[in-house]
Amino acid sequence: MDKFQAIFEILCCLSAADGEVHPNEVDVINNFLNANFGKINFNPKSVASSLGSLTYQGLMDEMVRAAIVFKNTSTAKDRTTVLDFALDLIAADGIITKEESILFFALGNSWDIDMKRYLASKGIK
Repeated sequence: MDKFQAIFEILCCLSAADGEVHPNEVDVINNFLNANFGKINFNPKSVASSLGSLTYQGLMDEMVRAAIVFKNTSTAKDRTTVLDFALDLIAADGIITKEESILFFALGNSWDIDMKRYLASKGIK
């Protein structure tokens, strides 16, 4: 797994926390990747499909694995960019579910980010 697939998997796992990854979500994630990190060289629909079949615990495990890969191949700025987008992604429908919140916190924690401080910087308690 390369840096780009790691980002994609992280974001897809967050998208799948509500039970499915909608094709429009895959497109939004691809657009984010292309705009911020360059062109991808894997099949996003195939990866999204395989992630969509995982249990919630499977999503958690895969997201943490991808987060570690990304942490080892990125800068702190890259991680903040992805975390900011992840927050926008899970909040896009106006509701952050418990499952989304748990995955989001696991993501930040796997990158050694103080999540209380991060959220406070975004004006979220």
